[in-house]
Amino acid sequence: MKGSPVPAPTLLRPVLDTYLDSAVAVVGCRSRGLERYSCEHDVLVVTPERRPRTSLKIGDNYVDIIFVTERDVLKPTNPEHALSLAFARPVRDTSLVLSTSSATNLATLGESAIKGSEKRLASALKILGRGDLALARGSLVEADFWLLASSYEFAYALLLSTEAVPSPSHLLSQLRGEPKQREGGFEGVTIGAGLEAASRAGCGARLEGVTVLHDILRERTKSESQDPTWPLARTEVLVAKAEELVARVELAECFSFLGQELVDAMMHLMKLNPRKTLTSLTSGTDRLLGERLTRQLGLARSDKAVATGLAVLRDRVSRFARAP
Repeated sequence: MKGSPVPAPTLLRPVLDTYLDSAVAVVGCRSRGLERYSCEHDVLVVTPERRPRTSLKIGDNYVDIIFVTERDVLKPTNPEHALSLAFARPVRDTSLVLSTSSATNLATLGESAIKGSEKRLASALKILGRGDLALARGSLVEADFWLLASSYEFAYALLLSTEAVPSPSHLLSQLRGEPKQREGGFEGVTIGAGLEAASRAGCGARLEGVTVLHDILRERTKSESQDPTWPLARTEVLVAKAEELVARVELAECFSFLGQELVDAMMHLMKLNPRKTLTSLTSGTDRLLGERLTRQLGLARSDKAVATGLAVLRDRVSRFARAP
């Protein structure tokens, strides 16, 4: 995927023309100078009503559009959204709603960061409990998945505690910049996320598996006449990022990024199939995901590895929770 050196107003002209009366801003990696060549443009569009986010291609560039209301911009209820808005880069802001939001959220940056970190930490603990229960039942794939999911919740908690906005494809490089006292946390994330399996083959297999998940979700949402939460452009962005990370030999970062996409997709798949547990999605005669796909996704750790990962991550989460 080609990057674009052209100014945002020029690149985003189709978006600006489509939403003529809306304030528009760049958020995410590109608003904070963290982007790689393959990173998409995360664009915030202020609209009267909430809409599902979508992805599209403009020329050689991919754009993720996030629709928010003016109320959401001025009084975000999610602390992570508040952090993101604090660093938003307005492209069009005739009503000054984005400038007002940025100033307000910058002033409360520390408070939002603490709230966001506490929320993610609580989620990490809750998900660890699910992992323990799954392992006790002998549902190894499910336990492996919850361990993976919890490790990312913990990673986000670590970053938010330092007022950093987590970026999925930059997560490990962000964590490496943590203060020395957080080193134990980084170890917990790498063990919990199973990053010892990060290799060219591992990244390639997981990428193939996640794209299959995207295909399944795309068909499911299409058949149920839902909004296109999983457009093809989202998969193309995923592939471009993964391929660039492999080309840069950032294999652990690639494996971690794909792991987050795996968790995201599986969570959504479970929402679409509320009567099925994760175990029933991956085993049994009416399973939706086969054994080969499960292995490709990297959910194939041994019971000993999963048990060790759960124990290590629980210890690191507890240490972090007790830290002043």
